[in-house]
Amino acid sequence: MMKNIILMCAGLLYSVYCFSQGATKVTIHIPQADSASLQARIFIEDPLQPINNGFFKDTMEIRGGQCQFLFDIKNTSLMTLFINNKYITMPGLYSVLIEPNDSLVFDLPPINEAGFFGFGIAKVDVSGKGREKINLTKNIINSYVKLSKADPEYQKQSLTYKYEAADRKLHVIDSLYRSELHVSSHIKDLVKAQLYGNVLQMLFRSSKRSENDSLRMLFDKYIVKKNRMEVFLKKDVVQYGGILGSYLILSEFKNPVKVNGEFFQKEHSLEYAEILVRRLNTFPEIRDYLLSAHLITTILKGFDSTTTKLYHYYLDKADFDNPNFNNVVNTYEETERKFAVGKPFYDFHLPDSTGKIYSLKDFKGKVLLFDFWFNGCSGCKTMVPVLEQIEKELSGKNVQFVSIGIDKRQTWLAGIGKYSCSNSLQLYTNEQTDNHPMIKYLNIYGYPRLIIVDKKGNISAAPFDPRISKKQFIEQIESLL
Repeated sequence: MMKNIILMCAGLLYSVYCFSQGATKVTIHIPQADSASLQARIFIEDPLQPINNGFFKDTMEIRGGQCQFLFDIKNTSLMTLFINNKYITMPGLYSVLIEPNDSLVFDLPPINEAGFFGFGIAKVDVSGKGREKINLTKNIINSYVKLSKADPEYQKQSLTYKYEAADRKLHVIDSLYRSELHVSSHIKDLVKAQLYGNVLQMLFRSSKRSENDSLRMLFDKYIVKKNRMEVFLKKDVVQYGGILGSYLILSEFKNPVKVNGEFFQKEHSLEYAEILVRRLNTFPEIRDYLLSAHLITTILKGFDSTTTKLYHYYLDKADFDNPNFNNVVNTYEETERKFAVGKPFYDFHLPDSTGKIYSLKDFKGKVLLFDFWFNGCSGCKTMVPVLEQIEKELSGKNVQFVSIGIDKRQTWLAGIGKYSCSNSLQLYTNEQTDNHPMIKYLNIYGYPRLIIVDKKGNISAAPFDPRISKKQFIEQIESLL
């Protein structure tokens, strides 16, 4: 009996020891005047967890010039840090890598040195356990930024120049990647994938918009023949860099602009899935991950007959034992239950800036356009001018525009007019941020998110993206009047 008790106690102590060893620590130091109010936020995404499930976030007041976050992660994750809504490592990268058991210290300059986006990775000193990978990232970025100083403004560069400049930056990444001896091979691959994505994202976007006859030659010369996508085809790497889909579109079409390549994935969701299956058939894990991500993104943006066709295609082509299969099925079934055309919309009760509470019944007989957003959302910012134009065109008609912010009150108020239309009815989630029951019920992960509700308070078909087709978007609303 005593032996069993001793063994049980030893097991408990070992469990406690293992858990304590799993704690990951992030400390922030920043000069702070007594009167300064500083708030730090952390956002962690574990790309190896099921899609849209591996998140951790926290907010802390900075006191005496420092604060500390403690949390547990299972895998190498992407970490984004903010001080008063200013990114700590952007310009540079929005997110940096963090591993289980890291104990990182970020030393920052004063808040008044933060630029439009944030402090910038070049101004941040990183120390502590796990610093090597972040400092490798920082060194690479600093090295290729030096190359960029002589570049013309990006919009004024020819397509040839853009490819040549990207090639020089990728060469710097490769060189420092090979010379680094203190970071594991897999973590170096993740750093490389992140930085490749950082360099190639704008290039691929420009390529999908380009009508230049030299596009195919440049793409083949600098990307295909140099095997630039090789790192993304390694195990558990593609989840950390989001450019493989753009690469496949550019590989598929000689003139991507003719199929509206920039928005091909949104406008032709089933055809895009077919490209993934055809071109990644020899990489089933990567194929299924990208298929799953594509399907979940499509489902969460709205629900229509195309979504159903895409779902059945997924069931036919994806391996049922891939890590996201159940996630996809559950997301589809739950969204179908809530978002099928004609289903009643969520009966919300949300305050405006004066504290007045609005609910769905207050808008009976009106067509509603809901715009979900947050302060700092780049996509939300690009949506604002288009929605403002649409509001003017539909002025006097029986349409109510409702913007719902998910930030806390002061951050929400500061974002109105920048990240949401100032003329819309402004509501917010009453200090519950994205933990509000409405946000959880609607499964809103990506922003901006637009939802149209008919005059009876029922869900309408998933709206067109007005940034792509304002005319179709307006026609869809007018059809409900």
